[in-house]
Amino acid sequence: MSSAVIYTDLDGTLLDHHTYAFDEALETIRALKDRGIPIIPCTSKTRAETENLMQTLDIDGPMIIENGAAIWVPQDWGLERPAGSESDADAWCHSFGPSRGMIRRQLAILSIEWGNRYQSLCDLSDKQVAAVTGLDLDGAARAKQREHCETLIWLGTPADRKAFADQVETLDMRCVQGGRCVHVLASGGKAEAVSWLHHKIRRERPGFSAAVSLSAGDAENDVEMLEVTDLALLVRSPVNELLSLRRQGGLVISDALGPAGWAEGLEALITRVEEEEDRDRLLSKRHHHYAA
Repeated sequence: MSSAVIYTDLDGTLLDHHTYAFDEALETIRALKDRGIPIIPCTSKTRAETENLMQTLDIDGPMIIENGAAIWVPQDWGLERPAGSESDADAWCHSFGPSRGMIRRQLAILSIEWGNRYQSLCDLSDKQVAAVTGLDLDGAARAKQREHCETLIWLGTPADRKAFADQVETLDMRCVQGGRCVHVLASGGKAEAVSWLHHKIRRERPGFSAAVSLSAGDAENDVEMLEVTDLALLVRSPVNELLSLRRQGGLVISDALGPAGWAEGLEALITRVEEEEDRDRLLSKRHHHYAA
């Protein structure tokens, strides 16, 4: 078993940007499961969307949703539930900030100046969301079940978006750009959520005290996550320019796009992790031999 945890973006990374297909990643997903390596979505999607996809992929475990605004962890996954966290029969939730309703009330301050340059995804009909995203109607309905961040369809220019993001920051919130939408968060983010969850896994999950963190992403809202994990995979996108990251080492850039690039890159990173583990075990054996 490899002591690693994978935190992966979905749209454009594990899922094809245009079709949401993942066939090219399935063999790698099965191989990772067989080796006991958790695959944890870290996505702008809602809980309902992510649960549905995880069932389709036959993976289980925690999920980081709505751009890192919240984490859902299965009750039977062996991690201690934080005091005051929301829970149901299946899982508990750690959120990093106020509700989407609070974010909307804050955004209303900017609506006079900016209201004609965006639409809230949740204010659209299911048919409108399907037209914008390429989801089917059931998927569109799940995409609207947002609780922790406000997702916007941007109608203005990129320069407008930058100016809007600056004003959002004056309200102690921030904008992140995903593959299709702009997301407004009051706190949290993919990097903070991954760091929080990975530290908890290393402390509390048996066999993972030295687990290496791996991340995979393709879009602007993945940058911080890709820079905070031990190793990272930058997946080439058919719509986004290749991201510029500050990190110097521990980075693989895929040759292929989307799920094919995801599979290619993660296989390379896991091979690196396992080779380092084998080397460490060999050195440890030699140390004990000479000590004896």
